Amino acid sequence: MQSHFIFCRTSKALGLLTLLSWGLAFVGLSQAGQYRLLADQPNAVVVAARVQNAEQLCNLEITIQGQASVERQVRAPDFEARIDITPQDAESVTVTWRGKSKRVNDEVVNACPTQGRTQFQVVEDNVALRASWRTVLAAMGPAKAECVRTALQLKRVRYEWFDVNDKESSPEDWKIQQAMGQCDAFLAQKKVWGEENPKSFSCVQSGVKTRCEGFYTATENGKTRAITTDAAIRRQLDKQPWGTGVREISGAKVARQKQEQALKDQELAQEQVQLKAALEARQREEKEAIEAIAAQARERKAKAEAEYARRIKELERLEQERLEKRSWLLKQLEKLKSDPKAEAKSDTKGDTKGDTKGDAKGGGQSEAKP
Repeated sequence: MQSHFIFCRTSKALGLLTLLSWGLAFVGLSQAGQYRLLADQPNAVVVAARVQNAEQLCNLEITIQGQASVERQVRAPDFEARIDITPQDAESVTVTWRGKSKRVNDEVVNACPTQGRTQFQVVEDNVALRASWRTVLAAMGPAKAECVRTALQLKRVRYEWFDVNDKESSPEDWKIQQAMGQCDAFLAQKKVWGEENPKSFSCVQSGVKTRCEGFYTATENGKTRAITTDAAIRRQLDKQPWGTGVREISGAKVARQKQEQALKDQELAQEQVQLKAALEARQREEKEAIEAIAAQARERKAKAEAEYARRIKELERLEQERLEKRSWLLKQLEKLKSDPKAEAKSDTKGDTKGDTKGDAKGGGQSEAKP
């Protein structure tokens, strides 16, 4: 059994690598593929019934080699049933199913009008499959690889245990095919961040350089909201519209806000300096204006005083000239007017002169009379 495991693991891994390197060119369900089962461990796998009538819900009886049979109700459109298989000392496990009616709460669930079978190979590990998938995903590039991994996880495909080169078919075949095709369409749709890394890229917010991130959006009831990448891929897989947006990274936003605050503080400080300088300049201008007015007043006063002094001096000069031009008599009269004692003296002198003259005259007459 060991040699079978090694051969099976190697050949299937090479087949997977070759097929995936061709781009997983599935055509409908014609491409085979099936899960590998880990020996002595429970393995979750999927079987699907081919139901071609109008049934929407029907019942299956599933027989698992080496285990008890189970029943599953399956629904349109996929009619899939998820079962657990625990292989015991076997190189492969065959699973068959057929329709079987079932009563549930007094109601009958119709038997699915179908039957089928598939076979799962049992292995000791999936090392080779994981390595092959890693190689193929790496060759896709980070963006598509992330999309494919997400799409397969959303579809609950355990791809690291799935061998697409198995001769058996599986309902997971078309899911892998759809994931590949829809991821190509998902990546081809233009996004607002362009070719930048959506997780972090340089941007400008409020005139400040910062870091932004891209995000996906969905519009429902006229309102647009942010959704996760997984949700966007899910909408792509379900062929529902989605969009993209850009927002600032929270950590970068805090740093930008601090920088903006620092710039505002700097601008405020500069404004205060400018206001202070303007106030001081205005005060200087007002002071200079006051000083200029005072200087002009002083100058006018000095000029007025000089003019007054000049006029007084001129008047004095004219008066002096007038006085110098007066006659002696006027001078004497003015002296008399200005000096009463001078007038008395003048009168005394006059009397003395009169008496003297009289005496002289009288004496002569007296002397003549006798």
